[in-house]
Amino acid sequence: MAWTVGLDRRSGVFALTVALLLGCGDREAGTEGTGTTTGVTSATSTTAGASSDATTDATETADASTSSDASTSTTEAPTTEEPTTTTEAPTTEEPTTSTTDPFTTTGKPSWDFGPSDCQSTIDLVFVMDVSTSMDAILEKLEAEIATVDAAIKAIDVGEPLTPRYGLVVFVDDTAIVNSGMAYTDVADIQAEFNSWYTFAQGNTQVSGLGTNTDWPENTLDALYLAADGFAWGPVDDTLRLIIHTTDDTFGEKPAVQSGVAIQRTYLETVLLLQSREIRVFSFADSDNTGGPFNNQDVSAGFFKPYKGNTEIPLATDGGAFNINQVLSNTLSLSAAINESVEQSLCKQYIPQ
Repeated sequence: MAWTVGLDRRSGVFALTVALLLGCGDREAGTEGTGTTTGVTSATSTTAGASSDATTDATETADASTSSDASTSTTEAPTTEEPTTTTEAPTTEEPTTSTTDPFTTTGKPSWDFGPSDCQSTIDLVFVMDVSTSMDAILEKLEAEIATVDAAIKAIDVGEPLTPRYGLVVFVDDTAIVNSGMAYTDVADIQAEFNSWYTFAQGNTQVSGLGTNTDWPENTLDALYLAADGFAWGPVDDTLRLIIHTTDDTFGEKPAVQSGVAIQRTYLETVLLLQSREIRVFSFADSDNTGGPFNNQDVSAGFFKPYKGNTEIPLATDGGAFNINQVLSNTLSLSAAINESVEQSLCKQYIPQ
């Protein structure tokens, strides 16, 4: 918003006389000021039985208050008569205000987030399929988590970042480690990855009771448990991320898998994640290599909609990576995780 206050050039016989005598013209006076403050708010609204939507309200307000006072005085050269002085009253114009759309002509957002908009704590919770086929991912995480930790701490947002870690494991049943409390020492979460890598060799349920006899695994209950059971930091200053890994599809309530009843529906899970402002980054199969014969499309819910509902990563303002690229060493697991952190940090949570 900008305004200009100016004084019109005055005219008249008296002013003309003075101009001729003094060789001076009237002065124009004006001041110009601009001030802009941009704010962004967003809200999500999802109802059961319908796909999750996100509504982003973007508002920009401009406030400024500047007043300009100007006066003009002219004095006639001395004569036998008394000098005459003319003083003009100050003129003040009311500033004009305007509200503009905070988008450029290209339609791209023009938000300017500074260091004060960045969270200082990063909660990184791993939600991991620990069925037998997932042992290689657990092994990679054990080897690369220290790299992830160091890269997070090296990010410069004007103040040191504090990463905290959590872990939820699942087959057809689920469990949250460390009673949902955060690990602050990367060595602790590294030891957990090692332990669950060993566990994955046995093809059993997380509880140790029963074997895994089918291919869908319980992603939904595991994500719900992470959202509800982990001791997340305050949302105002904590970036909340889930790193989810699986190579297969999932069931939803009221399905029963290997004798285990699924507790949550797809929409229940997405709604909770959105309400807690948790971003999900999934490493899943997008190559039609899922199922018992490695020939099924298991990408629904991760890379494309599930039963007409937005895929979980997109619905939670996260992302998805092809797990087969990690297994073939064409995608660095640690680099992908750090990319997920960097693209989320200092950004408003805007789910779909």
